[in-house]
Amino acid sequence: MLEPVIEGSLHTRTVTVMASDDLLKSWKRTEGFLLDARSHLSELAEALCDDEIREFERNLRRNEFEVALDMLEAAYDKSGLEGSRVLELMALAAASMGLYERQHRYDDRLSKARGWKYETALPE
Repeated sequence: MLEPVIEGSLHTRTVTVMASDDLLKSWKRTEGFLLDARSHLSELAEALCDDEIREFERNLRRNEFEVALDMLEAAYDKSGLEGSRVLELMALAAASMGLYERQHRYDDRLSKARGWKYETALPE
């Protein structure tokens, strides 16, 4: 169960919620998918997408995983030469975050590229 911790003075008050073990595991899993996808970007993407990659890394440090995924997608699209493994990992990250419409959009792109129905399944 999450319990709020109240901090602050008379003029300011901050509520911090302690994350559960399950939530922390979920964050680590999502972060792993994002980092793995990032590691599969080509050297061309590294050169062409420097701004997107820098924004990805900044947002990942801030635990802004959805925005980090936005930046990976931008780099993937801008490069135009990335392998399907990057898209597979992006779909896993989207599924891990509960972004199912986005996961299905990635699955559709993979299905069209491969010529057979691809469906992302999170490992248990």
